[in-house]
Amino acid sequence: MSLVEVRIRDLTVFDEALVPFGGGFTALTGETGAGKSVCITALRLALGGRVDGDPVRAGADVARVSAVFDELPAALRLRLTALGVPADELVTLSREISRASRGSCRVNGALVSQAVLREVGEGLAEVTLQGASQRLLQRGRQRDLLDVAAAAAVLRDDVRQAVAGWRAAQVALDEARRRQAAGASEVEAARQLSSDLGVLNLVAGEDDQLAAERLRLRNAAALMSAATALRRAAAGDDETPAAADLLAAALETATPLAGVDPGLDAIAAEAAELLDRLRELGASARAHADAVDLDEGRLAEVEERLDVLARVRRRHGSIDQALEALEAASDLLAGGHDGGASLAAAEAAMEVARNRAGELAVHLSERRRAAARRLEGEVGQALHLLELPHARFRVAIERRADPTGVDAGGVLVHCGPAGIDDVQFRLATNRGTSPAPLDEGPSGGELSRLVLALSACVTETGSPLLVLDEVDSGIGGETAARVGDLLAATGRLRQVVAVTHRAEIASRAAGHLVVRKHDTPAGSVARIEPAHGETRLEEIARLMSGRVTEAAVARAVELRGEAVKTSAPRAPGRVRTPRAAGR
Repeated sequence: MSLVEVRIRDLTVFDEALVPFGGGFTALTGETGAGKSVCITALRLALGGRVDGDPVRAGADVARVSAVFDELPAALRLRLTALGVPADELVTLSREISRASRGSCRVNGALVSQAVLREVGEGLAEVTLQGASQRLLQRGRQRDLLDVAAAAAVLRDDVRQAVAGWRAAQVALDEARRRQAAGASEVEAARQLSSDLGVLNLVAGEDDQLAAERLRLRNAAALMSAATALRRAAAGDDETPAAADLLAAALETATPLAGVDPGLDAIAAEAAELLDRLRELGASARAHADAVDLDEGRLAEVEERLDVLARVRRRHGSIDQALEALEAASDLLAGGHDGGASLAAAEAAMEVARNRAGELAVHLSERRRAAARRLEGEVGQALHLLELPHARFRVAIERRADPTGVDAGGVLVHCGPAGIDDVQFRLATNRGTSPAPLDEGPSGGELSRLVLALSACVTETGSPLLVLDEVDSGIGGETAARVGDLLAATGRLRQVVAVTHRAEIASRAAGHLVVRKHDTPAGSVARIEPAHGETRLEEIARLMSGRVTEAAVARAVELRGEAVKTSAPRAPGRVRTPRAAGR
């Protein structure tokens, strides 16, 4: 999965831009205020992020952003299908931000809510922007990362299935208890209702059908008289001349004059057509008169059945409600009242299912705790390499007491589809401070470096795009080179985009995009241009000295040479996660 391009139109300093992206690690550079962060903001908005302030360019009414991705994971494709989004080899997330209205969000052209756009976006990219990494800040995401580090995918799926089985067994037990709690009077009432209604052979909609039939039977004589009158008028009888015969005789007088007067010819043709229709009418009226049923016995049967149904409606409200009551009574009686044998069986089945879920959840928890200790050390060492020498990364694993939960070492705790653990990542970056939750302590640069360290230590199959802002905040040249090497190494496993001001980092990138601001008659606008060859060396030189000099360009050449020669460094004790994690 990779980001192909981002399109921007009328967003703050951009009037129009197409930003192409390649695989691996891409560096995004430019002078302060040129619009680097706006590029990341555009991507974040396309992914469903929150709109801050008024991002629409001055003089425009609507800003438009879009992001195109390819090679989507199968799970995300299934989710898009479930959402009714048209399938394609590429997926395009687009958004309009309007000053005059709420704007709109689309996926592959299909209109969606911002919540859906954000859900899809979180599956495609992990963005850290000004200290915000919404994906990593989610507790569920932190637990997922720990499970990847623990190679616990299969075990976690077993827990999910076991918990689903336990929940189903609990529902069956609740139903068995409800049936058992039903008193003798309720059972007797169900028997009586079943006896009263069962013999009636009720059919949904029967009362409406019989009412229509009764109406016809009551008016049978009038119906026959009307049909006979129509037949006589059309076809005639011994006493009444037929309209068809009269018309046929009149038509014979016009036949010899055919061709003399076009007007008369048209009338004669219409009369011939009407003659055929009158004869058909007579035949139809005769058949209907013969079919009218004057069965007084059937009318009595219908009247009697409708009286029975009226009593049922008065008691139960409607025939449908009576059928529902009959079904409920039948279910109650079918449950049986055999002295609690069925209840005991349901209780035993529920206990077996709960114990199974508990055993697997405890096993998963043990796997997580062992992985957490390893991950703490590995991420801590990676953070030290990233110029956070006092950083302490902790994985807090907690459980919640629940009297209806599973047994975990003699204590009943809550157990959900993901097990019994609440997982929280914590980080302290200064000496003497306690590790704090990620949404309380780290700065933007520290959070970006934590994301990078985690990406280096935990390899996920189908990892989303990683976007880092402020990753080089407060670091020196040697550390910047380490960060660049680590970004390049991470880029071999997943697509990475990083905003940077450091030449050491930019030189390690597989791709390089430069944001520049230009003055136009309409005002300043930003442009994004891929940097290659001499252009790239000049940009790296500018990052080092603020201007392009021979010495700076020579050093840029050296940095690019180091990037080519340097092999990807391994983070200390890097977690190697197989594609098919075992139990």
